[in-house]
Amino acid sequence: MAQLLDTINRLMNNLYLWLNIGTVLFPVLLSFDKKVAFYKNYKYLFPAALITGTFFLIWDQWFTDMNVWGFNSIHLVGYFIGDIPIEEVMFFVTVPYACLFIYECLIAYIGRSEVFEKLYRWFTLLAFGITVSMLYWFNDRLYTGITCLILSFMLGTHLVIIKRRYMSWFFFAFAISIIPMFIVNGILTSKPVVVYNNLETMNIRIGTIPVEDFFYNMTLLLMNIGLYEWFKRLDLRNQLRHRKQSS
Repeated sequence: MAQLLDTINRLMNNLYLWLNIGTVLFPVLLSFDKKVAFYKNYKYLFPAALITGTFFLIWDQWFTDMNVWGFNSIHLVGYFIGDIPIEEVMFFVTVPYACLFIYECLIAYIGRSEVFEKLYRWFTLLAFGITVSMLYWFNDRLYTGITCLILSFMLGTHLVIIKRRYMSWFFFAFAISIIPMFIVNGILTSKPVVVYNNLETMNIRIGTIPVEDFFYNMTLLLMNIGLYEWFKRLDLRNQLRHRKQSS
């Protein structure tokens, strides 16, 4: 019994690492499904995740320096890049991987719907309105204000300039990803692995998860999908160009 408890304690000491592994395990194993064939999109996924991850790691370091949040060393392996634990770096790969896998599964198994894709403006407008309202009322809270500022800029850009129909699938994928998010973020915030400064949030939680985390994760997913789709379009244009040149 003592040995079992000792094993559990060792596993718990690496809790954030195990959460990362659990997040990405099944998406990786299922990426070779013939209908989805997600592995064929790695050339779009990894550049998108690298660019987005770099942006979020800079943000992460800044917020750690500003004492917006911190990390409980009890549940970490102990390796850091600056003040950011290696598990947090992994988070910006494993979570986008899992969410983009969900995104591609929805498109592959449900199929593209002209009516559904046209709804993206209404979904985007609703999310934009909610985000701007939060920014107006809570701009004095650093986590709330910065997250809503970045997300509202991205949503506004997609609403006015980019106007891509993949936004409908983005919202669908985000809605599905909330389920595993409740599990992973719930554990991260209940242990806690990540500790938040309530003075820099609205101090409203769903369970133990700050409301801002949902908008933060939406920003993370939107940036990844936007870049992912941009790399896909860029590759398609290059293929068409090469075909014209060879014909």
